[in-house]
Amino acid sequence: MRISSTFRAGRSFAVFLAVCGGMAGALDSLPASAQYSVPATTPTPPRRPAAAPAPDDLSARDASVLRRPRSDPPDGVPIGSFVLFPRIEVDGEYDDNVFRTRNNREGDFIFRVRPGLTLSSDWDQHGLDLYALGEIGRYADLSSENYEAFTVGGRGRVDLTDELIWTTYGEFSRNALSRGAPALFALPSAERTIVNVITGGTDLTYNGDPFYGRIGPRFRRFDYVQGGSSQDNFNVFDISGRIGYRITPEFSVFVDPSYEWVRYDKRSFGIDQDNEGFDVRLGVSYDVTRTITAEFGGGYYRRTYDDPNVKPQSGFSFLGRLYWNPLDNVSIEAEARRSFSQYRTNLSNAVAVGNAIETYFGIRAGWEPFDPLLIDGGVAYAQYRYPGQAFKEDYWFVDIGAKYFINRNFYLGPRYFFEHRTARPSAGNYNDNRFLFTIGAQL
Repeated sequence: MRISSTFRAGRSFAVFLAVCGGMAGALDSLPASAQYSVPATTPTPPRRPAAAPAPDDLSARDASVLRRPRSDPPDGVPIGSFVLFPRIEVDGEYDDNVFRTRNNREGDFIFRVRPGLTLSSDWDQHGLDLYALGEIGRYADLSSENYEAFTVGGRGRVDLTDELIWTTYGEFSRNALSRGAPALFALPSAERTIVNVITGGTDLTYNGDPFYGRIGPRFRRFDYVQGGSSQDNFNVFDISGRIGYRITPEFSVFVDPSYEWVRYDKRSFGIDQDNEGFDVRLGVSYDVTRTITAEFGGGYYRRTYDDPNVKPQSGFSFLGRLYWNPLDNVSIEAEARRSFSQYRTNLSNAVAVGNAIETYFGIRAGWEPFDPLLIDGGVAYAQYRYPGQAFKEDYWFVDIGAKYFINRNFYLGPRYFFEHRTARPSAGNYNDNRFLFTIGAQL
């Protein structure tokens, strides 16, 4: 099997995983540092630094040393009834396998700058957040890998009642996909993949007792501006929700239904890629304030295609999460999931369309030996299987690092990343080591 420099094993799937994580990824997950699916260089919207609430008011998730607000958050800059939170981060990194290749590895130093702004309302009721974040990456020698990425967006919240909240959001982002993104193969001679993504949606959330729930539609538009073609562009419409019932204050049951429609701009080599499908999971949730929160849901998915030559796909899906704080300064977070994502393969002008089955297990631990210092590390395994294709991928990810807060406005810290992929064809195998040091400032 020959792999050319134009071999694209699933650009659409790579973007789903790297940019938005597919249907399952729409749910809340681990911190940014623990997102082990090989990420795009998509800037994460800045969040307003929250004032530390009373300890008893924190959930186990929010009380985690990986997430909880600091005791002295930045004040921001008051502007009328809003507060502006500017920030900037500077990274220096050495990557010993920039192109994620099995042989002829090329290493380089990378310099990144990430400026960001968040404008948040300071109202007693309702809320509005506007944000903008950029990321500029420059390589010392491999200038072809230089990139600029950014995200701009906003989110509004209307408090209809004490129990009913309506939120609406919109965002535009420019994303530079990682060379090692799942289902994306390219030789060093191929240009880096750049994708513009438009996202918009709305949610209605009810937090009653014993019943609670959420429902909302979402639209996403994917446009390839580099490393792709017009036949790669597509739209995604989906609607998802949760209906839950609290049996006791700590224990509840829920159902998570979702339905998704995918529509491509053009056929790919005569194949109609338009498709749609559902995923429904039943689950249980256990929540003891500040100590432990756990939930697990399992169910069934099915995806059908408009092209009669493409077989439907179906199977078992699951999503589980754990947030555990055994000590006030030690936290453990874990996630497990199995789902499907949109993809297509293009090998020597032979196209197939179907579902990639993703199975993922990850765990992260954080330790705060004293207040200004946080040490954390994680391990994860991700498996991607492509039904009907002689193609598969297995990933291992490991990272460890620290973050030291000099004061409320400045922080710094090192981090090490290890990444391994075993693939079929074996030309996709690689190991990668990255050494990173970050300095940040925020007001």
